[in-house]
Amino acid sequence: MLEQEYKKIINFLNTHKLNYLVIGGIAVSVIGNPRETKDIDFCIFIKKSDLEKFFKEVIKNGFTVDTKKMFQQAKETGCFHIMDGMVRIDFLIASHELEKTAFNRKTSIEMHGVKAFYPAPEDLILLKIVPGRLRDLADAEDIAIRYSGKLDKKYLLSWSQKLSDEAEDMRIYREVERLLEL
Repeated sequence: MLEQEYKKIINFLNTHKLNYLVIGGIAVSVIGNPRETKDIDFCIFIKKSDLEKFFKEVIKNGFTVDTKKMFQQAKETGCFHIMDGMVRIDFLIASHELEKTAFNRKTSIEMHGVKAFYPAPEDLILLKIVPGRLRDLADAEDIAIRYSGKLDKKYLLSWSQKLSDEAEDMRIYREVERLLEL
């Protein structure tokens, strides 16, 4: 269902040499287990000061965006979206050291004839655990099961400890420990 939109946005991001990671349901389907999704999610490495130029380029390339509303939303939440027809494309602006580390560990995967950047399984697990939504936790579990015995435990435990310390909540660390037992 999302093949054309996926190819269009990946080609746009690659052509404009933007740094990004595919996250969300598509990444889980590629790295973990296939599941249905209705949108396309990215972690994008862009300065908020460059958003105006970014929005002009997406419009020029056939996407739609409520520029004023999304600029405000990006300033307030670090997230925004654009549309390709009826398909929503969500962007999380990278702002944390974990996201920067995940980008440095990225892998290029070809799907539908285009190469895109995806996080390593460990990084996708962490990116899914942090929000703590049930769907995200189930995704993290699927990835942990698929890569059982192959995950970098030291990396996962170190990052989950850092994230838990920052949040002053051990939920993230405990969840990683649980997943490593699967």
